[in-house]
Amino acid sequence: MKKITLALALIMIITTILSTNIFAIEIPLRVVVNGDRISFPDAQPFIDSNGRTQVPVRFVSEALGADVGWDGSTRTVTVEQARNKISLVVGKSEYTVNSRKMEMDTSVVLVEDRTFVPIRFVSEALGADVDW
Repeated sequence: MKKITLALALIMIITTILSTNIFAIEIPLRVVVNGDRISFPDAQPFIDSNGRTQVPVRFVSEALGADVGWDGSTRTVTVEQARNKISLVVGKSEYTVNSRKMEMDTSVVLVEDRTFVPIRFVSEALGADVDW
């Protein structure tokens, strides 16, 4: 009986330890465009509270062949590639693609002087396929 009680106690302890995040390791997010890993020298991608992967807009957009602009007075970032033009405003979930209003389930954020955008919305607006 002691062996069964001890075994149950050990199982409960191990289950409790494994179900908590005390051993959680934060793994950096990798972003790959056309087989090339994107480097983020000063601000790293993260997953926001809505479960969306936010990336510094410039690095991914330029890897997709787009030009990025910034208007500090309106806190608006523009991404232009061939016929596509995307406008996003910091703090807003609404954005425009070729003058058509769209809605995200998260918003653009400013972190460490970098504008972070949800990678899926911007990449797909530029015609890219996004896999997770």
